[in-house]
Amino acid sequence: MNIRLTETVTKGGCAAKLPAGQLRKILGQLALKNPPELIVGTETLDDACLWDLGNGQLLIQTLDFFTPIVDDPKDFGRIAAANALSDVFAMGGAPKTAMTILAFPAQQLDLGLLEPLMTGAVEKIIEAGACLAGGHSIDDDTLKLGFSVSGFVKKEKAWKNSGAQAGDVLILTKALGTGTITSAIKNKKSKTDWEEAAIHSMCQLNRVPELVSDFSIHAATDITGFGLLGHALQLAQASGRQIEFQSEALPVILGARDCLEGKILNRAHRTNWDYVEKHVQVDCKEEWKKWLTVDPQTSGGLLLSVSASDASEILKRVRTQFSKAAIVGGVKNETPSGKRVVLI
Repeated sequence: MNIRLTETVTKGGCAAKLPAGQLRKILGQLALKNPPELIVGTETLDDACLWDLGNGQLLIQTLDFFTPIVDDPKDFGRIAAANALSDVFAMGGAPKTAMTILAFPAQQLDLGLLEPLMTGAVEKIIEAGACLAGGHSIDDDTLKLGFSVSGFVKKEKAWKNSGAQAGDVLILTKALGTGTITSAIKNKKSKTDWEEAAIHSMCQLNRVPELVSDFSIHAATDITGFGLLGHALQLAQASGRQIEFQSEALPVILGARDCLEGKILNRAHRTNWDYVEKHVQVDCKEEWKKWLTVDPQTSGGLLLSVSASDASEILKRVRTQFSKAAIVGGVKNETPSGKRVVLI
């Protein structure tokens, strides 16, 4: 059975997320219980929850799943696992167990696809230092794959999205543009070298904490479906600060500019812009860069807020594994304009 996986779905990867604005409104209306052991829950829309084990360690829990973003099943498995594992790294921790979440259209697709799909996923789980410990599967109309991941971090080493300080420098570990390129893949408008660059980026694990373990990371978040501006907005709101991005400094995946200038957009580009629009001041004149900053990333990089004195050494460390890492902006105190994020 020769079927392109991206042809079996209408939207793929983190671009399939529900609109951020509507989701935030609904979550804000829930009557949630917040026991003292729950250090991080839903309030700041952080990447994972943190639970105090009472022994100096915090338990990190997260889950993520989505529909196919590429056609090769092994690559899809790799990307799905790397994306789910990323939330643990974004909290400064180390993943230990992963549980599979699988919906498989048995009437449409050959069950034999499960072998390369899960082989790719297990490859990344093992590379992350974790193990596949179980899971759950159902027969569904659309292929979906993801993982519930648990990990641990020392209490004093935990990263949150709420600690950015005025004067901090912002480091982004991966280039932007997977959303538009994967839309081009689906629409048969991509080039082979664009696909290879995007897949390589999405498969790379965000094993950043081990590279910078001797530095203080004031705040961190991973850049996924809500785009750079969406996740930066959440970090700015959680920290009570303003973020300023230098558009010329943003790293761009090969082919992403071509795709964005060619108006290869998906629904998430527009819902992400709707989410951030009233909170963002855009002084950049190039329209494609505006769309780049709301491009829905799948298995995107980490955004780190660090002291200016540490920034150059942290960037040097990160670049040993992430060649596209760059200083992309800084953190300021709130301004009278009320805009949380500025793109210049």
